Amino acid sequence: MYLNELLALATSTALVFILGLSCDRGSPVDNNVQPCISDQPVEDTTRIYIKSMYYEPDRYSDTLEIYPSQVFAKFYPWVRDTALVQQTAKRYGMRILGISSIDTQLFAIMCVPSTKRAEYFFTPYGKSGYCTFGTDSLVEYSFGIFENGFQDPSGVVYFEFTDATPGETIDSLFEANGLRFLRTGPGFLTGKMYHTTITPRAPQNVFDLVNELQYVNFVVTVFPEILITTTPPRCE
Repeated sequence: MYLNELLALATSTALVFILGLSCDRGSPVDNNVQPCISDQPVEDTTRIYIKSMYYEPDRYSDTLEIYPSQVFAKFYPWVRDTALVQQTAKRYGMRILGISSIDTQLFAIMCVPSTKRAEYFFTPYGKSGYCTFGTDSLVEYSFGIFENGFQDPSGVVYFEFTDATPGETIDSLFEANGLRFLRTGPGFLTGKMYHTTITPRAPQNVFDLVNELQYVNFVVTVFPEILITTTPPRCE
């Protein structure tokens, strides 16, 4: 799928109400609540990500490096006003290069402030106490862009299961791993493919999650959706 065909700059003059941050900033009398962290990266900025066995195994290398100045962000399905997205980005010092939608769900390619790397704005999967763009109440998914800006994991994860797998087992797998079911479609290796999207409830980012779930005994294949950008927009 080519991102250039999806990405379109959008403007709106509507007045909007900006929702507050979704994480708890704590209370001076409650020592059990962890204060919010907004000035630390969610993930190691020197980290190299490992591709799953199903993600282009014969292309380039087996590893991926973060493009440090941009993030790919997807907003909750109920967010329909692009002005709300733009004002949310501004609140975190981010700049939007483009807004479009997939399955009516808004997404954006965003530049992070020049003083910080992309990892400061990720959704903090499996971590608590962060109050960043990635934990905002409008943001369902915020993660890195790879291959020098040419490849954008969208947060969508595809599954095929063995024919004998009960529906309840599949539902439990999705629930335990913070995946929201989208729909089913034709499969490559079996008759049915399940389309899901990662949510902030997931214990790991989309690459780490896929790398772990590929070894579940009833999973035939699992891989993340990667949007390809032929001429990536730049923040520099």
